[in-house]
Amino acid sequence: MKEKILDFVINNKLYVIIAVAALVFLIFLLIIIKKAHKKKLKKTLDELYVRFNDVKTVPIAFKLNKAQIMAKRNKETMEQVSQYYQKYEDAEKHITQVQDLLNEADDSLGSVSYKEAMNSLRIVGENLTDCEKEIKSIDSFLEAFSKKEDEQRDYSIKLKEKYRVVKATIDKNSQLLSIAYDGFVNKLKECEELFSASEDAMMSSEYGLAQDDLEKIDQILSEIKTNANAVPTLVKDTKGVLPLMLDETKRELALTQQRGVYLDHLRIDERIEEIERSLNSDIKNIMDADTQGIKNNVARAKEQVNELNDMLAAENRAYKQAKETNDKAYEHLADMEKVENYVRVAYEKDSDRYGLSIVSETLDQLKENIQAYRQEYQNIAADLSKADHPSGEILAAAEDLYNHIEDDKKALYAYKSIIDKSTDGEQRAISQLTKLQLVVCEVEAKLAEYSLPAIDESYKDDLYRAHGYIERLRSELSVIPIDVDKLNELLSEAIDFIYKFYNNINNVVGMGVMVENAIVFGNRYRSTYPEIDRELSKAEFQYFNGEYTKALKTAITCMETLFPESIDEKIMENA
Repeated sequence: MKEKILDFVINNKLYVIIAVAALVFLIFLLIIIKKAHKKKLKKTLDELYVRFNDVKTVPIAFKLNKAQIMAKRNKETMEQVSQYYQKYEDAEKHITQVQDLLNEADDSLGSVSYKEAMNSLRIVGENLTDCEKEIKSIDSFLEAFSKKEDEQRDYSIKLKEKYRVVKATIDKNSQLLSIAYDGFVNKLKECEELFSASEDAMMSSEYGLAQDDLEKIDQILSEIKTNANAVPTLVKDTKGVLPLMLDETKRELALTQQRGVYLDHLRIDERIEEIERSLNSDIKNIMDADTQGIKNNVARAKEQVNELNDMLAAENRAYKQAKETNDKAYEHLADMEKVENYVRVAYEKDSDRYGLSIVSETLDQLKENIQAYRQEYQNIAADLSKADHPSGEILAAAEDLYNHIEDDKKALYAYKSIIDKSTDGEQRAISQLTKLQLVVCEVEAKLAEYSLPAIDESYKDDLYRAHGYIERLRSELSVIPIDVDKLNELLSEAIDFIYKFYNNINNVVGMGVMVENAIVFGNRYRSTYPEIDRELSKAEFQYFNGEYTKALKTAITCMETLFPESIDEKIMENA
């Protein structure tokens, strides 16, 4: 029993020890967990303090004061800065509130539950995040605003380097830019003054004014560079090319005036003066190192001078053409008078014979026109000598006169052609009639002279027809007025027929004579060669029957047997 009790007590002690140990362990674990929680809360609090200090140490007030100074010359910018100033005041209040929350959280960190402490720190964190956003927004605006000053100073440094390069270029090319060198120096001095003004403005935080000065410096330097590149070419044009062009124009103007050409309507003197005034103004601007617009002015001046030269050339050309046209009109007028006189004399002499009644209808009018043309020629010549009318107008008048003379001259030449055709046609017909008569007489004489044994009846008919043509020609020449076209047509028919008839008779007579010569030559060999005798008798028979071609062929063929290569020569020698 005691042993059981002893075992029970021993066992219960063990349980108590285990329970006490477990309780101690539990208490120790709770203490550790609490310390861990407190450490974690402390770490979170420290992190919040770090963030809070970061926010609190941003130099917003300094930047804001600087921004207010920079923006005071700009109303719109000043309003923006004022708005952010109000935001900054609100942020300051919020920072103070966060400071209080942090202090409260720090004081209550050890005396409140973990859950309550975490909730308190969460509230502090949210408020701190809001503060960070507010401060960051204000700081970003002020940084961007103050950045202008840095950019402005960088801009000023770059401009100073650009100024140094431009000044060195101007000094290096002083000879080439001599006409505008003083002007460039003055512009560089202006840049120096603006640099000083911009520095003063930046020192006074008048950044808007400083920016204006720097932009003006940049513009002036760009203009200097542009002008320096343009000056050599512009000097060449304004001091060389254009003056030479103007001198040439003035010389041509003087020569044109000496020729007596009217030029008042062109106002060339005034236009030259305008160009010279503009040129002098451009030269003055170049001397001031200002070439803006001068290139266009020079191009326009060249165009104007070329236009003046073209106008002078046109007036000289018109004057010359007017004089030449008027002189040519006078020559044609003189020719027209001769033709008119020729037509009038022919009309008065042979009007009835050639049917020239059509000429009388316009001849008197043409005579009046000639007088009017002569007066117009004298008027144009007077205008050319007095030089009180534009050459173009005088040329138009001279061309009009010339064209009218040409039209009337063509009409007169048409009448002259009619007269010449009539007279020439009659003379030709008379001349050809005489020749045709001689030809017919020659035909009759040949027929009588050679007394050919047989003549075709057609030759007698043709002879009769030839005499008929001659009689008809005589009849047509006696008709008044003469129908020249009909006469020429009849004459052409007569010439064709009679000369063909003449040629045919010549051929027949020539053929007959050749047959006679061949037979006479062959008679020498008749007694020796019977075949020759037979063939020659055949040729004689053909000859007496009027078959002269066959007779000649027969006679020559038979004789070729004796003289195969020289029969023609033998017959001609015998003849």
